[in-house]
Amino acid sequence: MHRFVLSADQFSERQRAIVAEEISFYNKLTPKEQRVFEHRVLRFIRYHTFVGREELLVTERMELLISATAIMITFGFNRYLLSKFETILVYPEHYFSNITQEYHKGEANPSYKTIVFSWEDFQEGIKVEDDNLNLGIHELTHALHFSFLTERSYSASQFLKHYKLLLLSLRNKDAQKRLIEMEYLREYAFENQYEFLSVLIEHFFETPEEFRSKLPTIYHRVKLMLNMDVAGF
Repeated sequence: MHRFVLSADQFSERQRAIVAEEISFYNKLTPKEQRVFEHRVLRFIRYHTFVGREELLVTERMELLISATAIMITFGFNRYLLSKFETILVYPEHYFSNITQEYHKGEANPSYKTIVFSWEDFQEGIKVEDDNLNLGIHELTHALHFSFLTERSYSASQFLKHYKLLLLSLRNKDAQKRLIEMEYLREYAFENQYEFLSVLIEHFFETPEEFRSKLPTIYHRVKLMLNMDVAGF
């Protein structure tokens, strides 16, 4: 997780206070790692266009917290920007999608290069840090996965390699049944491979010690995927 950055951008006191208050991951980093984190968050904000919907005004706090969540997930990588995505849309609350004709809390759509959040639900996700429900982590993991599928980078290849090995280890029906019966991962994890991945990453950051204790083999594989260990962090 140690990274070196030349002439790093740094948070203002106001920006640091916002992130330190709401993103506990940041507070667990060393001062050197915090400088790297800050630089990456500010680059992430510049790299993406944030757009408010339904008359929502996107604030600096919104940009910081969404970007800090993305950088938390990618902090173990050299490649940390979401290459397949350009725009982040923020709705006040759950919104109606013309594509699916349903209400959504969030989505990552690589075809439109867009990530979408309900701000109400995003905030709820970071407010309660140990319920394994974090909309930001969930949708940004989808965005990371979609980006890595078309990238030729070491970070992408390692992530995809270990994810593939994880899926192979769960091809056995008995292994799948044991995982479901444990009831640690919520039911939505078993919708498809994409949702399984995002739910795993939510658990990895929100209840890492419990994850490592209950599912040590899967935890180890996720640790290799993200190139970081947060249990006992």
